[in-house]
Amino acid sequence: MTGITRLGLGGSKFGSFGNPAPAAESERLVRIALDLGVNVIDTASIYGQGDSERIIGRAIAGRRDTAFVVTKGGQTFSAKYRLLRTAKPLVRALLARRAGPANTVTAQRSEAMRADWRPRAIVASLEASLRRLRTDRVEAFLLHSPPAHVAGDAELALALVAARAAGKALRIGVSCDDLATLDAALDQPGYDTLELPWNVLTTLGKRAETIAARGHLVLAREVVTQQPGLTPAQAVARAIAHPAVACTVVGTGRVEHLRALAAIARGSNREAAR
Repeated sequence: MTGITRLGLGGSKFGSFGNPAPAAESERLVRIALDLGVNVIDTASIYGQGDSERIIGRAIAGRRDTAFVVTKGGQTFSAKYRLLRTAKPLVRALLARRAGPANTVTAQRSEAMRADWRPRAIVASLEASLRRLRTDRVEAFLLHSPPAHVAGDAELALALVAARAAGKALRIGVSCDDLATLDAALDQPGYDTLELPWNVLTTLGKRAETIAARGHLVLAREVVTQQPGLTPAQAVARAIAHPAVACTVVGTGRVEHLRALAAIARGSNREAAR
């Protein structure tokens, strides 16, 4: 299995309606990340209506063994919203002409969201992600922000354990939004990976001992937005230094920002090696 780096690149904006960057630019950013030694690429089935995974799949072609790909499933869009993808170039062109940072599509996204946590639907979601990523496996597949009762569903956990046994996902787990979901995920012995926002990481308490004892891989997210008093560099450095965190995932569309954060991660690697 590909080793994990201290910094990861988030692909939530790749291919999205609100991101003016063309797909080729996002592909280039992924390749630059790999060149910089940032090998964790985090995405999800819904990002960019699936285009985030397609972009990443093209970007890692020929370099698959150097990338640690994390994707997530369970969240879906309504049929009407999915149809918008076919008209995305036209819709994005129209949105670009509008004034202001917000747009109607983005504003209505939460209303268009659906979820399907049935075991067979989750397995189908993983299969669809593999096709979009042009790969036969992902390094980690996570339930995407499920409620606590879903994270604790034993039947669903067994379906993911079977996917791991088949080699389709080398690691499995949950992207948790709150402590209740984290507790439910920790109740399932089959899970080995957690993605946690900064506000959950800072309130782990004795859960940190459980996570460490079980050897769970922990990815940190939302570390910049949830530390508004710090600069992005300070926020990332603080997250990297957190004892429970193996990798800090950041979303950026700017190469210079990625280079600066990669340098921080390299410095943290040298410090940890002492």
